[in-house]
Amino acid sequence: MKKLDLDQFNQLLESTRIKPRIKREVRFVTSVADMDGQAWAETELLPITDRNGNKGVLLIEIESGLYFLPYELSRGITSKTGRAQPIICDFCRTWQTGSRSGSIIFPMDSRATKAVGFLCCADLACSQHVRSKTPAAQTSRSQLREDLTDEQRVERLKSRLQEIVDRLDAAPVSLQ
Repeated sequence: MKKLDLDQFNQLLESTRIKPRIKREVRFVTSVADMDGQAWAETELLPITDRNGNKGVLLIEIESGLYFLPYELSRGITSKTGRAQPIICDFCRTWQTGSRSGSIIFPMDSRATKAVGFLCCADLACSQHVRSKTPAAQTSRSQLREDLTDEQRVERLKSRLQEIVDRLDAAPVSLQ
């Protein structure tokens, strides 16, 4: 992903049609702004959240462009009995325990009358998981008996993100 500064983020935020409440609540935190060039280069999706971390915008950069998608996240997938359920993330295909699993919902129109949901890693750190930079990635590889290289997993993530963007019928945004 190309490195963004606060001004560029605010420009994207203003040019995107999302709820005003979300525009007011999301924060481009200093930890994101201070990421080095290598971290930006190894990021395909970046969550920018509100204080609670449950709502925000997801920046996705793939070959077809940069996408700015509002979302809502609920953490912890449980069964009817209340037990935590493990999931496989729909983005990066990482196996996550119930406490580190989540469900993300993208509204398909400005009134949020239609929405699309996916299972996901609750931390939305899929770019790091596919590069085996997290303990969850190592656990996932052993649970799923996966023998793909990191490069193959990155390509699979990009392909899956393109499918999701196409399903949401999202338009890329541009920096001016």
